[in-house]
Amino acid sequence: MESHQDWTPVLLTGKKPISASQTKYTIENKKSDEEKSRSAKNFALENTDDVVSVPTLPAALCQEIIKARNSKKWTQKEVAAKLNIQQALYASYENGKAIPDHQLLQRIAKVLETKFENKIVKNKSA
Repeated sequence: MESHQDWTPVLLTGKKPISASQTKYTIENKKSDEEKSRSAKNFALENTDDVVSVPTLPAALCQEIIKARNSKKWTQKEVAAKLNIQQALYASYENGKAIPDHQLLQRIAKVLETKFENKIVKNKSA
């Protein structure tokens, strides 16, 4: 039987394998570069005199939210369901651990049918 191929087969080969000594050298260089960058970052973190402040909700606003919810005799879970958020997230808003954005704060006020007078977000020193 006659072959009707009109091309010659091509054999593809990959790169030449790297010797064990070259592999060891490149791995050691990568490790030393990573260690240098880590130590530089740690040095920068250890030697900063910056005071870090964490933004929190004012206690007065948290109390207003709690009062409004209690006046409706609703649980945190019920309010969270009406806001379509998780109960733990709503609880963190009431505790001041998380800060709702302005739109969510407006939604909370609307659901609780109140207006919050203490809307200013303050920074708390850590």
